[in-house]
Amino acid sequence: MSKYFRRILNPIVRFFYRMYAWTYYRYGKEHPMWLANKLYKKKFGRSINWEHPIEMNEKIRWMQFFTDTTSWSRLADKYQVRKYIQEKGYGNILIPLLGVWTEAKDIDFSKLPNSFVIKTNHGSGDVFIVKDKKDIDLEELRSKLKYYLEKPFGYASVELHYLNIRPCIIAEEMLPIDTVFSSSMVDYKFYCINGKPYCCAVFYDRDPITHLTNSTFYDMKWNRHDEWRSPHVTTPSKDIPKPFTLEYMIQACYDLASDFIFVRLDFYEVNKQLYFGEFTFTPAGLTGGSASRKLCEEIGCLMILPS
Repeated sequence: MSKYFRRILNPIVRFFYRMYAWTYYRYGKEHPMWLANKLYKKKFGRSINWEHPIEMNEKIRWMQFFTDTTSWSRLADKYQVRKYIQEKGYGNILIPLLGVWTEAKDIDFSKLPNSFVIKTNHGSGDVFIVKDKKDIDLEELRSKLKYYLEKPFGYASVELHYLNIRPCIIAEEMLPIDTVFSSSMVDYKFYCINGKPYCCAVFYDRDPITHLTNSTFYDMKWNRHDEWRSPHVTTPSKDIPKPFTLEYMIQACYDLASDFIFVRLDFYEVNKQLYFGEFTFTPAGLTGGSASRKLCEEIGCLMILPS
């Protein structure tokens, strides 16, 4: 396609995308239960069974509307969750905090090291990895952070617990990549059911721009389960070495997820040291993501909802 036609087409595409996004935003704000069902039906081909939910995403949707999700908001907050981790006796696995700001204009980049990670505490994917601040436009970064800080995340995907988080910006130390099998940091994502870890999705080779990533699934004895991986993920999976801190990760899951019917706990491992990532109560926006329908059904069968 020529540059001439791209100049004409791009504004049209952006206009229709914004209209599409605005429609989902409006319905998520005014009719969240209706939109939750619409999104579910679009992905899974059927409506949510609100009376007798079965699989994982369906049961989490049910919990969103029929249980108290106050704790979800507190622990999905990437800043406030640090206090909870400390209260549970795991302060040693927190990534060192470099700063916190309620407004982007207050960030003093001169006081930050050359490399760091900076993000908002209330969204998804609003993460900027700064390898060397001399190589980036810091004012452009400030502008992007301001946009994400003011953007209410949660309406369009009906993840409404994010809307109860008081937005801020946080900066953390950038952990080094010490693996030979991944071009990015490796995420160890533990699906915990009724307070117990069931499986671990290892995410690796994450693209820093698109955030697209590869994955391999393991049980708690580090046996690989390709049937748990969504067939829509077309890149081939590969064997991931068992992490040195696996037993520590599993124990942390028992201690940190004990109060929840379902939560996904994310960790990193660098130089044989465990680091906490985040709590996720609505993985992949409840679209299944990298998890296969088989895994979602297995987890759903194990989740015990309140009567």
